[in-house]
Amino acid sequence: MMSPKIAVCGEASEAWPRVQYIAPDHQKVYVVGDIHGCYTLLMHQLKQLQFDFEKDLLIGVGDLIDKGPESWQCLQLLQQHWFRMVRGNHEQLCIQGSQHPYFKKLHQKYGGEWFYQLKPQQQAQIIACLKQLPVLIQLNFAHKTVGIAHGDIGVDDWNLLKQTLELSDHADQASYAPVLWGRSRIRDEQKYGQVRNIDEIYLGHTIVAEVLQKHNCFFIDTGAYQSQQLTILQVSP
Repeated sequence: MMSPKIAVCGEASEAWPRVQYIAPDHQKVYVVGDIHGCYTLLMHQLKQLQFDFEKDLLIGVGDLIDKGPESWQCLQLLQQHWFRMVRGNHEQLCIQGSQHPYFKKLHQKYGGEWFYQLKPQQQAQIIACLKQLPVLIQLNFAHKTVGIAHGDIGVDDWNLLKQTLELSDHADQASYAPVLWGRSRIRDEQKYGQVRNIDEIYLGHTIVAEVLQKHNCFFIDTGAYQSQQLTILQVSP
């Protein structure tokens, strides 16, 4: 197995940004569903889209790693100027698996075996990078605002969710775990409505046969590691 070449990242600190704000000045901005170690598939589909690696931007909804065969290649995306992503539950599993035997077993069970075959120094380097991934990304275009999250939006107010995350203690995983692991909105449509203070939100985590819209939330994980089909959508105006 090839050793991943990951840029050295500083340790996450109290200043770790739960929410990342981006004002894109790119030619086109795309969002991609859960990549799950399918690097070759991603690059093939970007080629089909004629993605411009100098002028365009790709935002991932989390779960870059595990399940597919190329997690170590996918990690190299974290070094690319044209790629950004939010933290998914598999990135969280990787972080927690390095700290606790229970989460290590859980991570290994759900596609994380590759990580524990690496040298401790490589593992530490990867963890340092994953710890810096935001829970939410907000794209501020001139005429619309787009949100990116991994699993769930448990309230109908984007600003309230951001406030909860931004004011929470660094060690308080309970504040952001539902965003990474939750499925309440996609499972209980009657409980939720339009999310206020945001135009569109793109999420992954729950596999759907095709893009599924729930009010202004779009679920775009089409199970690439099984279906060999990544969903990539242009979100720029």
